Amino acid sequence: MPFAMQVQPYVFFEGRCEEAVEFYRSALDAEVTMLMRFKDSPDPDMVPPGAEGKVMHASFRIGETTVLASDGRCEGRPSFQGFSLSLTVPSETEAERLFAALGDGGQVQMPLTRTFFSPRFGMVADRFGVSWMIYVAPRSEALARQLEVKAQEAMVALERLSGGDWRKVTEAEKWSVGVTAHHLAAALEPVSIMVKAMAAGQSLDRFRLDTLDERNVRHARDHANCTKAETVELLREGAAVAAATIRELSDADLARSGALVPGAPPMTVEEVISRGLLGHIDEHFGSIRKTVGH
Repeated sequence: MPFAMQVQPYVFFEGRCEEAVEFYRSALDAEVTMLMRFKDSPDPDMVPPGAEGKVMHASFRIGETTVLASDGRCEGRPSFQGFSLSLTVPSETEAERLFAALGDGGQVQMPLTRTFFSPRFGMVADRFGVSWMIYVAPRSEALARQLEVKAQEAMVALERLSGGDWRKVTEAEKWSVGVTAHHLAAALEPVSIMVKAMAAGQSLDRFRLDTLDERNVRHARDHANCTKAETVELLREGAAVAAATIRELSDADLARSGALVPGAPPMTVEEVISRGLLGHIDEHFGSIRKTVGH
């Protein structure tokens, strides 16, 4: 396997590293994964005079990101210029909480406000001088990420299925596992087209949902011999189209509503995404897992 190159922030606090780590543990729920002091170094030449108890190297996790830190040369003059750490959070409430926590003893550079790219965005320098940008991901981004995670989990699980698993018949759909997976993969792009049309205020009459059962039966017959490789690739392509479609939507688009079939209660675009894309993956992938037992 080729080496996976990484880029990670490494922050030098010049004597206040332990204090900073504790602050981030409290303010950001950071998880400290490693802390080594200069006195623990096997090379005494690397220890600055009088700095035996200072932090030579530390690492801590904030969400999914690992930050590296040190007291560096322990010169007492930390300088954080020309960069900011960008913190993406899921909600405005969480943005306000973390902004206040980081700003305790620090300095607000830009108050949290609504921008064209985020429901809430702000900048604050913490008590150590590290600049943070707090960013609330648009609702569409959160939905797109959910879809990508679900699709990736499904692809990994499908890749692991044996030939015998592929031919087993699901209790819910009464199709083979292979056909059920192909149905799931093939539905992502058509539903994405429906989502895009609904968000644009277009009529959904041409989608003919009243013939859905008939089309599903025909699909199961036409793809009875689908292979695992072609199904996984179809799922990958469909998930990419669906995620891209979702990311194009504004909050106003997600709130737009309409009836999928005449006489039915209206649904918002977000509800169609939740049921027709996210829920569709959960439904059929759940059926597959139940059938194969893993």
